[in-house]
Amino acid sequence: MRPHFITILMFTLTACGQTLDKSPKVSSSTTVDTTYKPTKPMSDYSPTIEKAHPTAKRLMNEEFYWSPIEETAPFGNDDGADTYAGFADWRQTHKAENPKEFLMVQIDYWAYPIFDLNETNFDKLKPYLKQSDLGTRFMSGIDAAIVSIAFGQIYLEGTVDKDLKELAKTSIKRQLIPEILNLWGDTYKTTRETQLKKMLAVLNQVN
Repeated sequence: MRPHFITILMFTLTACGQTLDKSPKVSSSTTVDTTYKPTKPMSDYSPTIEKAHPTAKRLMNEEFYWSPIEETAPFGNDDGADTYAGFADWRQTHKAENPKEFLMVQIDYWAYPIFDLNETNFDKLKPYLKQSDLGTRFMSGIDAAIVSIAFGQIYLEGTVDKDLKELAKTSIKRQLIPEILNLWGDTYKTTRETQLKKMLAVLNQVN
């Protein structure tokens, strides 16, 4: 999470009675290392429109998609950037495999507790959000990872596997749930909502 949004997100989720905290601490004695260990400098993994697949250039045609610091951008948040770096490395030797396989490896590497990734009903998601002080942190990180892999595949290959695309669309819809969107504060949530809807439109257009 970039510093200028930490302040915005560090407040209580009224519906769930908890705080969104981007700290990797799971408990007082356990930490989660959320940083991917790349084989090249991280700058080598930064997607740019100049190097993008023609389909990505056509569909991802606004500046925010390529921002390294825009929280809602596919590769702009910490979880998204780290996930893309890992996926780009993994994809070099796993071109025929389903990108969802890397997603599960990434979630396991982070040690984030899993939830029903196909769920968009807030009432059904609340038990997950309430199970620890970092429930919303874990959910936002997993959703960011899913979106990063989907847009990473578009960036690299100009397409996205059908099941991953549906999973990414669900992740975006989950982040558009009013109770989740409200976590981002009045100043930023409108921007986030607009950008999420644009990303959803891209996924609806790509094969």
